Amino acid sequence: MPKIFADIVAFAETNLPAIAEAFVDRLRAQQPNYAAMDRATLLQAVTTSLKTLMHAISTDDLQPFLAHAHAVGEARAASGFIAADMFTALNELRHVAWDIVEAFDRERHVVTVKHVRRIEDLLQEFGKILLTSFSAVYRAMQAQIHDQAEQIEAQQQTIRELSTPILPLYEGILVLPLVGAIDSFRAGQIMERLLTAIAERQSDIVIIDITGVPVIDTAVANYLLQTARAAQLIGAQVILVGIGPEIAQTIVQLGVDLSGIAIGANLQNGIELALRRIGRAIKPAA
Repeated sequence: MPKIFADIVAFAETNLPAIAEAFVDRLRAQQPNYAAMDRATLLQAVTTSLKTLMHAISTDDLQPFLAHAHAVGEARAASGFIAADMFTALNELRHVAWDIVEAFDRERHVVTVKHVRRIEDLLQEFGKILLTSFSAVYRAMQAQIHDQAEQIEAQQQTIRELSTPILPLYEGILVLPLVGAIDSFRAGQIMERLLTAIAERQSDIVIIDITGVPVIDTAVANYLLQTARAAQLIGAQVILVGIGPEIAQTIVQLGVDLSGIAIGANLQNGIELALRRIGRAIKPAA
């Protein structure tokens, strides 16, 4: 390698700590992810970048410089950095390199286009390796996140289906036992699944059992009424069972209008009422 590269490196090494500190300050000022990063860790990474760059310039040995680029790209992607952070770091490394060359050559006037091209080639190779390794890890993480999101959605769907079972009791009769708290999201799912089941099975009667619903407030009462009325609109009769003393008192206090909906004391009573409406009955065996 020409002696001029060794001279540039020797010049840079005399001010390397200060150069690295300024490099870190500029990165932290420009990108929130660098600002949030531990300063000592970032300073170590920046110092390594500069040292391996100087080593590559003076010895033509690119392996430590490019290996560092690969490691940094992977580490930043795994830490949640974005592509803009990588481009910022590359631009700052380039600025630092040219500031060093410019300061060195300010009085010497020995740097030529050939020297400049050599250093620029090193920086471009560093950038290519950095972005390639960053992109590979970033894409792998995004694919993993996508797979996890799909798994969570599938699990949530299973949970929703298990939390809203619609049971065919008898020909034309469905039972919808509700357990747990009901919010607006779950209420929408209940209505959707119930209406779909009524249409698919051509059911005439739906028994809604709220024995397992711990609290009835205005919102829950409205959800139940909306579900019952929607079922009635597509031709199914609704029987509401499982209203305990506390829930009955709450419904009265809220002024909820349950007219048009048959009421049963419990599920057994609701089944008997449903069978009676289709001309069936449960009788002791002969």
